[in-house]
Amino acid sequence: MRIDIKWQREGDIAIAALLGRIDSGNSNHLLTMLEEGLEPSDRALLLDFEKVSFISSAGLRVCLILAKKLSGEGKAFEICSLSDLNREVVAVSGFDELIPVRDATEDALSSLQSS
Repeated sequence: MRIDIKWQREGDIAIAALLGRIDSGNSNHLLTMLEEGLEPSDRALLLDFEKVSFISSAGLRVCLILAKKLSGEGKAFEICSLSDLNREVVAVSGFDELIPVRDATEDALSSLQSS
C-alpha cells in the first residue's frame, strides 16, 4: 500500500500531510521520505493524519523514531487530525504520553508557534 506526503511550511514549521495507510509494508519508506523532506532550518515537524485511513505499530514506530531524533536535535514534533480509530491506536499504545497529539492542524500550529 502506498503512502503519499504533501509538504507545506508555516514559517519554520514543516507540515507533512500524510495520505494513505501506514503499515509494515511502507513504514520504512515513509520514514525515509519524512527525513529527506525536512530542511535544516525547520525547527518543528507536524504530521497531519487527517487523510490516513490506518496506522499500524510499524507506523507508530516511525513516529517514535522521529520524536527521538528531532528531540535530540532540539526540534519539536507533534501529530494531529487523527481519526477516531487512529486516535484509539495511539492512546492504547501509550504514544499519546510520548508525543503531543492535537485535534486539528490549527491547534498543533498554535502550540508549536508558542513554544
